[in-house]
Amino acid sequence: MRNYFCTFLLIVVNVIVFILIWTSKLDEDDLSVSYHTVFNLRQYYRILTSAFTHSDPMHILFNMISLYNVGTFVEAYFGHFWMLVIYFVSLILGRLMALYIRHNNRDDYTMTLGASGAICGMLGAYFMTVLHYYGFSGFSYLLRPMVSLVMISVLPGVDGTSHFSCMAAGMAITYLLFLF
Repeated sequence: MRNYFCTFLLIVVNVIVFILIWTSKLDEDDLSVSYHTVFNLRQYYRILTSAFTHSDPMHILFNMISLYNVGTFVEAYFGHFWMLVIYFVSLILGRLMALYIRHNNRDDYTMTLGASGAICGMLGAYFMTVLHYYGFSGFSYLLRPMVSLVMISVLPGVDGTSHFSCMAAGMAITYLLFLF
């Protein structure tokens, strides 16, 4: 468990926030993110709080299973510090990019929430690591996660733009880690 301390800590924080929302101690609408809340109201903290906000038990269950699966790999490979850097920087850059791309209407109040964007950032780190060591011959290791990501991202109510922009940010961060 010591090897995956940050992954488990993120899971615990997500579950605690979910329980507080579920028991009406916190309001989901005060933590979610939209173009309007970030760029018009300047509530930048929502980029982070939205990653700890989940709408229902299935939403948090699937995200926490994904966080465990991808997070343990990234944390074991890159270490605690760089795993957190990849998680939070890909979340911030990816969400900003997604808000700009998908929600670039000043009056857009569509809310985005969940840890899946940050998880996709770590999935991007996984993709870059496989490509770094195996090149395109490692494509078979990437096929299942890529298909799953695409299938989940096109579901109604899912912010696929956030998934792919966070993944791209995670890939870019990891590329820079391999360069330096």
